[in-house]
Formats: sequence, C-alpha cells, structure tokens
Amino acid sequence: MTEKQLKATVKTTACGGVPGLVLKVTKLKDGTMAKYFILRESTLNRIFTLGRYPQMSLAEAFKKAAEWKAKIKQGIDPSEEEKALKASLRKKSAQSDDRLTFEQLIYKWIEFNEARGRWNNPNKPKKDVWRGFFRNHIPDSIRMLPVEELTPEMFAAALSEKWRTMIDTPERILSDARQAIDWAIRSELIAPMLNPAQVKDGKLGDLLPLMRAEGGHEPALPPKRMPLFFAELMKLVPVSQTARCLAFAILTAARNSTAREATWDEIQQDDEGNWLHVIPRGRMKVKSEKIPFDRKTPLSPQALELLNTAPRIGLDSNAFIFPNINKGKNSPFTRDSVRALIKRMHDKQKSIDGIGWIDPDQVHAKTGKPRIVTLHGCARATFNTWAKDAKGYGHSKFAKDLRESCLDHRNESYQCAYDREQALGDMREVFDAWGEFCFSAMKRGK
Repeated sequence: MTEKQLKATVKTTACGGVPGLVLKVTKLKDGTMAKYFILRESTLNRIFTLGRYPQMSLAEAFKKAAEWKAKIKQGIDPSEEEKALKASLRKKSAQSDDRLTFEQLIYKWIEFNEARGRWNNPNKPKKDVWRGFFRNHIPDSIRMLPVEELTPEMFAAALSEKWRTMIDTPERILSDARQAIDWAIRSELIAPMLNPAQVKDGKLGDLLPLMRAEGGHEPALPPKRMPLFFAELMKLVPVSQTARCLAFAILTAARNSTAREATWDEIQQDDEGNWLHVIPRGRMKVKSEKIPFDRKTPLSPQALELLNTAPRIGLDSNAFIFPNINKGKNSPFTRDSVRALIKRMHDKQKSIDGIGWIDPDQVHAKTGKPRIVTLHGCARATFNTWAKDAKGYGHSKFAKDLRESCLDHRNESYQCAYDREQALGDMREVFDAWGEFCFSAMKRGK
C-alpha cells in the first residue's frame, strides 16, 4: 500500500510489506470514516491495534508492525509491554509531585509568551501546533517525563530519523523545547541543568545525524512553462480545493501559509470598488514592528474568478477560503497536501513528456535528479523571474521596487520607515498582467 492508496481507501485492506498488517476502516456514528492499523497474528489467533491514521503514518505502521512481529517470535506480548511502559510513565509522572513534565512545561511556556503578545495568529495557535507535535512526533516517554530527567539521548532517539528526512519540523520542535527549558531554568521552575534540547554546541548536536533533508531555495518552474502548468492545474480546480488554493497562491504571489490560511473576511473592496486580499500584518513574514500597515494584494480578474466559483463552507466571515473539508472542521490544508497535489501533477506530466514539473537548475544531492517544484517556488520565484523580464515575456517594464512590493519584501530600514502604503495602482497592473500570462495557454487552446 502507498500513502495515496491509504488516503483513498474506504474499506478494510491489507497493507502489504509486513504479513498481517491491515488497515481497518470503520464508519462512525457521525458518518465519517476512522482508519486504524491492526496486526493479525495467526499463531496467537489475536489482533493487535497499532494506532490510528493519520496520527500514525504508514511508514510508522510498517516499522511498528515489523518490531511487534519480531517480539512475538521471541515470546513477548508487545501490547502488554506497551501498556506496562505507559503505566510506568504515568506512575512516574504522578510520583513526581510538583515536578513539571515536559508537556506541562511546553504549555506553561506558551501561555507565558502569549500573555506577552507573542504568536498572535488566531488561525494557527501555538498550542494547536504543539498538540500536533505531541500527537505525531513526540513519544510518551518524553511527553510525560519530568523535565529534569530528560536527556539528549532521548531526544536523539525520538527525532533522529525525522531530523534526517524532514526539512523543518524537527528543528522547530527542538528550538521550542530548548527555549522552553531555558525559560524554566531562568524562572526557577526547574533546577539548573544542561539543556538536553541544545543542538548547537550541545551533546544533542553530536547525536543527531549529519545527513539532512534538502532545504535551500524552493524549486521553481521556468516562467515559459507556467501557462501549460496552469492549464493542467485549472483542470483540477473544480474538484479540488487544494488545486484552487495553489492557483490562488500563484496568481497573488503569496507565501505558503498566506494562501492556505486565507479567510473570507480578508477579501475586501477599496473605495473605488477594486478587490483586494487584505492580510493582517501579523500573518506576514515581515511583522508590524517593521511595517505599519497590513499587506494588500490587488486581485486580478482570474484570481477573483477563483474566489467567485469557490464553494463556501459556512457563513462565518472568518471561515477559511480553502478549507480542508476532509477533516470535518474549519481548518486549512497542510503543506503536505499541496506537495502531494504537485507530486501527482508531476507524475502525470512526466508520463506524457518525460520531464514533469521540475526545476531544471536544482537537483537532489543524493539522487542527482531535478527537484519537483513547490508552491513557494512557483508563486514567488517564477513570478519574480517573469516580472523582471519585460521584453522576454511581452509586458510593461516593472521597476525593482514595484516587484519587491508585490512580493512584500522590505530589506532597507529607511525604506520601511518612509513607506506608509503600497503602490496599489501599479501593483494591480503587475498582477493583471501575471494573471493574463498564467492563463495564456488556455486562451490559445480555445
């Protein structure tokens, strides 16, 4: 079974890979589907529940199933072993009296910083981020342990594989953990100790693998290929909110979270009746302490049409424009959802032209193959490359300051100090021309 098949399946199915590993699909009372990984062991005539999807990934299910099979062969009951470990951790946590567990510390640290005005994004509360970290990445052996008993070896064992394969999640976890523990020491909530989450100049840095997932510049599509890419993307828009979100991000040169977390109350008209995406400065990369006004993006006719035809879930003004309805609640799509969409588009295009949607100037360090494009690369780098080449793409010449304003770039302190508003009229000309360019292959095909 692949991750794509797992997401699509609606009935109990064998996963393959490990004998007896099965995805069990159950329909709940509210009509939604719940998916669980189970391990059928014929020698014991027993069924073991491994975990629920998506809290447990397919890769984690394969790994756990293989480990439990090995233990069963040794005569060990892995489920009882797991229950005993959790009971021991709960008992140890209860016996710690007033000692803070790692989970308690994280939430205290978040509450302290939120009270000071930090992390003021209502669409992505820091507590929700950490609930996801605890659910998906941090084992109970760390979560429920008193902070004083944490060691670098524990963090390394829990996060080494993720450190090697994921770009930013393990770094965000360890950065927050280090800051929270340092704060607890300064606040005298715990006794002074060497910070077990310290990567740079810390023991944990010696334990984590040197090999990292590839970062660097986001892979971008050459502008000449954007019209064809957009034509293929628009075929998916009627049936995919993720595709609609990606198209909107490209047409507005938006950053990843700016597009995914857009809400209906951010779509506004100016005094002349022109439509804008007005993004609170707190949601932008460059915050209000540097720029005293919210970000405004003029909406081209093409971007506006995407909104006019978008299905609206609920009437709340702060509802997400591109909600992840598969979760059954008002939540945005994840970065992984957009990556998966682009990967499917790439695979399909590669079967047609042997190339797919890649950045020809970037290659994987390990495989040497071109890297598949990303939302950020297409919406930002491809847009900027197109915008600065007036003769090459047949549009008006756009000054550098205007291009930087479209990208919400502010680098020089004096520029930030004297800016009081964006050049919305000129920006509208840029985005209208960009929209025409993105849709040009569809017009030629008519």
